Amino acid sequence: MNHAAKLENSPSNKPSAEVIKAKKSLFSVMLVVLFSSAGIALPYPILAPLFLNEVSALTTFADLPSKILLGIILAIYPLGVIFGSSVLGAASGIYGRKKTLVITLVLTVVGYVLSALAVIAESFLLLVLARFITGIFSGNISIAKAVAVDLSPTLDKTYTFNLVNATSYLGWLLGPLAGGLLAIYGLDMVFYFAAAVLVIALLSVTRVLPSDELSSKEPTVKFRQLFSKQNSFALLANKQIRRIFLIYLLATLGLNAYYEFYPVWLVEKFDFSSPDIGYITVVLTLFMTITSVFFVKQLKYLLGLKFGAIVGMVLMALLFFLHPLLSATAVWPIYALTGVAIAIFNGLLPVYISEQYHNIEQGQLMGLITTVFSLANVLIALVGSVLALFGAHWAIIFGAILLIIAAIDFNYSQDDIR
Repeated sequence: MNHAAKLENSPSNKPSAEVIKAKKSLFSVMLVVLFSSAGIALPYPILAPLFLNEVSALTTFADLPSKILLGIILAIYPLGVIFGSSVLGAASGIYGRKKTLVITLVLTVVGYVLSALAVIAESFLLLVLARFITGIFSGNISIAKAVAVDLSPTLDKTYTFNLVNATSYLGWLLGPLAGGLLAIYGLDMVFYFAAAVLVIALLSVTRVLPSDELSSKEPTVKFRQLFSKQNSFALLANKQIRRIFLIYLLATLGLNAYYEFYPVWLVEKFDFSSPDIGYITVVLTLFMTITSVFFVKQLKYLLGLKFGAIVGMVLMALLFFLHPLLSATAVWPIYALTGVAIAIFNGLLPVYISEQYHNIEQGQLMGLITTVFSLANVLIALVGSVLALFGAHWAIIFGAILLIIAAIDFNYSQDDIR
């Protein structure tokens, strides 16, 4: 029996008009997730060639090495995510999903337009500001996911969440490809395109998403209080949680060392262009998507959450260690296999954390996972840019070492669960 039939025959027997309305809302938030994810991934193929191959006021700010400037640009976006992620989800619950989503989409568009203007004006400081603004308000993806969950029980929660996740993967698949292809028309066009597609998502939200149903009472939480009252770092007061998140920080430092510096390494080693980086990123993301959708659930039952996560970490580390030995031909299948390893890690370790600490409020726990991942992104962008001065492969190898340390600690300090 298909999903539609189950809905029609369910005890709740929701009116067809309500189901249609819910599906329109789901389609609207899927557009937000698709275009937001694509917008985040869009600049990745262009940043490394921009800072390593071109000499301009943008890439020679304050006489700092271009790799240090690239590290700052890579770090500032996730730094914005850290500031925004702990606030926007709570704000959407207090002030309304639609209202908060519309505001964040507008300000994300502003961030991308400022990024385009920074490239045109060759202003490094304006680009830093623009990427920070974009990072803060990229929390619209988590709000969109919350809207999808809110559609339950009219639509099945697992059904809606899987569709939204699949849409996010599609965005990460298409974003680098579009960025690489658009770069030939000018780097500013990449950011203008990201702004334009988000305007489409904004129009969809304003026209399709129903108005918020909020209490008539004034919100009791002031906006400035969201930073303290919804701070996920408070969970780290628990010693057990602190240990698992130290492991998660080490592992995501290793993963982000690869994410941030494989484009730099490809430019250094093989003189890859922006389209080349876009194509190989599509290969990487395609295998991440295939593995996530079709194989991770089976691996969970076959290996268990703990051993499966360790397999993902060790496999990533081994593939990262291979970088100095790779040829221009070998890099393609190795990156496909890397996509498999990343999907195993991303699909199992967060689930392990969620199930091991199921008694903790899950929204707060998932918020801490997002924040720690973004913190790792910031730290490795800064540390890795220094290591990359001696060759980008050293940043990736450093990531491999961190993954091995995380896997060993995880194996000996955490219990096995199925």
